[in-house]
Amino acid sequence: MNELHVAGRQFWFNSRHLIASERLLRLYQRRPDKHPANPVLVADRPWEGNLLQLFTAVERDPASGRWQMWYEGHPSEVLLCTAFSDDGVRWEKPDLGVERWRDDTHNNIVLQTGYWDAHQAAVVRAPNERDPARRYKLYYWVGPEWYRADNPVVAAVGDKVRDYKRNGWYVAFSEDGVRWRPQLDEPVLAGQVNPSAKADEEEIAIGDFNTVIFDEQRGRYRSYHKLDKRRPGWDMSRRCMGLAESDDGVRFEPSRSVIDPDDADDAWARANGGIRAEFYGLHAWPHAGFYLGMLWMFVVTKTGEPPYGRGWDDGPIAPHLIFSADGITWERLPVREPFIPLGPAGSFEAGMVFSGDRPVTVGDAVFFHYHGCSYTHGFTEPINSPNMYTGVGLATLPRDRYVGWQAGATAGALETHPLRFSGRELRLNVDAARGRVRAALLEPSGAPIPGFSLEDCDPITDDSLHAAVTWRGVGPVALAGRPVRLHLELQLSTLYTWEFLQ
Repeated sequence: MNELHVAGRQFWFNSRHLIASERLLRLYQRRPDKHPANPVLVADRPWEGNLLQLFTAVERDPASGRWQMWYEGHPSEVLLCTAFSDDGVRWEKPDLGVERWRDDTHNNIVLQTGYWDAHQAAVVRAPNERDPARRYKLYYWVGPEWYRADNPVVAAVGDKVRDYKRNGWYVAFSEDGVRWRPQLDEPVLAGQVNPSAKADEEEIAIGDFNTVIFDEQRGRYRSYHKLDKRRPGWDMSRRCMGLAESDDGVRFEPSRSVIDPDDADDAWARANGGIRAEFYGLHAWPHAGFYLGMLWMFVVTKTGEPPYGRGWDDGPIAPHLIFSADGITWERLPVREPFIPLGPAGSFEAGMVFSGDRPVTVGDAVFFHYHGCSYTHGFTEPINSPNMYTGVGLATLPRDRYVGWQAGATAGALETHPLRFSGRELRLNVDAARGRVRAALLEPSGAPIPGFSLEDCDPITDDSLHAAVTWRGVGPVALAGRPVRLHLELQLSTLYTWEFLQ
């Protein structure tokens, strides 16, 4: 094959098209470490009730270093609240005086609609927004059409959503992320039927999970949302994931399906006590020229029965890591296991874990905030049940250490197809603290290049996010621009990424 140009890019497991051969290596998915202070945020205010949820709204201002979180409290109805932090661990719930709740404005509530279930709010601060009053956009679900007076889960709230006419995702605007102006006339995303679908493959509706991002790599808004979809071979519709795009964050193109459960997902669900797999949500974000995502795997253990129906299918939920070249066609890792796993029995995260927006990188650490529940999806006790224990957790990962190639005591090797690089350094994100890593640069034929063989390489024997590879103290700059193969040898070590730098 022709040589590939790899200037200015970082490569990891998504670069399989560059790999000509692998030997004695295994794929290792690293999980982030859960913070010892978890849960870092719990329900401790009257307007939060027993149930506190975070779905898609955490950000850090890179200029000030200040964090802001938008989360939900559930005294009975859902109330959207905000909190601030200097470190992402210790959170302050400010007295805002913005919204009145039970004749008092001393609270941190920023939006209340009277809706009884989760808004699953997503907040976007888009860099291309010219209107200061729309600097922040808040997307939130309201489902007035789902009200049923005989459902004890919502009976205590009542049908109070008078300003919203139909189910859908609505948008609100803000200049400061605290004072919001809802756009109530029509949802920006709502249920739809695919006009081109066949009778046995019907996309029924956009569901009640959605995360909206501003994709810096494409300069567009992207909404990833739950679809209720039927396809051949399924005896009922399932929760799948769809995508809709927009230039302004208000007018979205029609939704399209992007990822469905497959046979391997069903097999994994059955091996873990379920009867089938469904996808409840997806957090996706652009990363180094491609896309990463946390796909919420719902292991259905029991199909919901009247009076609750499919909405109360039971089973655990946890996010799995996926990746994509374009944010549309997604790939799964060979190792199918939760990226942020459930916690032990009795913990705030024993039944379900929901990722909370794209992760935030601070220095050499990646912060993942998430929302954990002690109960599984089909839990039908009242909203104020003492058996409902929830909280916001934090997990951290060293920068870019999502997936790695790992070798044991017997040395393994990785070799690329011919490629051209520019730059002065070859950098590795590698843990070789218990072993070593060496590199060689070869001719396209595979023959050694004098001075750049494995024997010439200065071994890397430490744990480093950016280890520079040298050959007797010299970098690879002399070979820049000519076709070479990169050969990496690992022993008792893990390689996460490699890149050529100026």
